[in-house]
Amino acid sequence: MFNAQRPNLDDLPTNRQLIRATLVAAISASALLVAVILPSEYGVDPTGAGRALGLTQMGEIKVQLAEETAQNAAADAVAAQAPALA
Repeated sequence: MFNAQRPNLDDLPTNRQLIRATLVAAISASALLVAVILPSEYGVDPTGAGRALGLTQMGEIKVQLAEETAQNAAADAVAAQAPALA
């Protein structure tokens, strides 16, 4: 019950082509990680490209909001335990 024919060996990519495509994809992903994702998500800008694109500021805001949320959660936990102790 196969709906597809077996591909011709001449139509398949060679090992060299597969390795090259894998390396290109890995290098592209690494470049995007360093230039876009780290600055915009974590406020870390190792190349300076994030600051030029305005992404570092967005990341710094996210980090600041996460810190404020953690502080508020800690304050709420202390406030919730205070009446129980009294």
